[in-house]
Amino acid sequence: MSPTDEPIRIICFGDSITEALEVSLEERWTSHLQNALDELWPGGFDVVNRGIGGNTSAQGFDRLATDVLPVLPGILLVEFGLNDANVYDWARIPRVSTDEFRLNLREFQRIALNHGGQCVFIINHTLGHVPGSQGNALSFQENFAPYNLVIRELAVTLNTPYIDLPSMMTAHNIDVETFVDAGGIHLTPVGNRLYAEMVLTGLQETILSGSNTRASSGA
Repeated sequence: MSPTDEPIRIICFGDSITEALEVSLEERWTSHLQNALDELWPGGFDVVNRGIGGNTSAQGFDRLATDVLPVLPGILLVEFGLNDANVYDWARIPRVSTDEFRLNLREFQRIALNHGGQCVFIINHTLGHVPGSQGNALSFQENFAPYNLVIRELAVTLNTPYIDLPSMMTAHNIDVETFVDAGGIHLTPVGNRLYAEMVLTGLQETILSGSNTRASSGA
């Protein structure tokens, strides 16, 4: 896939990591991605931010018709899982089970393809220290880990490109403490810039080159 006279939309579809309200508009990773693409291919791409903080993949599914379908075809960058995995203090099960999460991601990929677009899954970044335990007595990190595994396994099963942020962070020796804020999850201004760089690298190694189905610095 290569840029044409018509800008190719990159639809960033996800939760608060994608929305990035913790930083200014210019500091958000989606803005950095747009700037980097403009330098490489002026006028070739249009980055659209469709992130909403707190959203699970199920809530993302509910807003497909309003937030995603009108801007397809394009490259659908899917970033969910952090809220799906969350177990409320008063609960024993996550907001969205891994089985439902898998079905939602599969549907996102199917819909993107059926509307003339392409899909790229993002394996969520390495987390910092998230204090305390959740309602099922496990840490947030323990509850979240299976969801990244689902993304990886489903991408391989569907032969869908994916961007492996944890592997890229390890390969580049990215300091998690500067990448995320004190809460251990959301990106700092530095984290947003690095996130954009990794996403761009992942896109160049997969969907933009058309040669690979896996994006990581070691690929």
